[in-house]
Amino acid sequence: MIQARYTRDKLSQLQGINSQLDILRYQTRLLLDFDLIQAKRYEFASELINAVGLDLGGWIKQQKRVAP
Repeated sequence: MIQARYTRDKLSQLQGINSQLDILRYQTRLLLDFDLIQAKRYEFASELINAVGLDLGGWIKQQKRVAP
């Protein structure tokens, strides 16, 4: 997200980050499913990932309005 801040073509970079965030969500869920992390840790990580997702989604919407 820091690199996207300093580039001209933010939208494509942000969309790539969004797909990586989805992968991270899935991997985090797998950790829970395989009992590799405690439920409380999963909840905490999920909240942080979701917060990043909300910020990222807002930035993507903003860039779609700006992009020609």
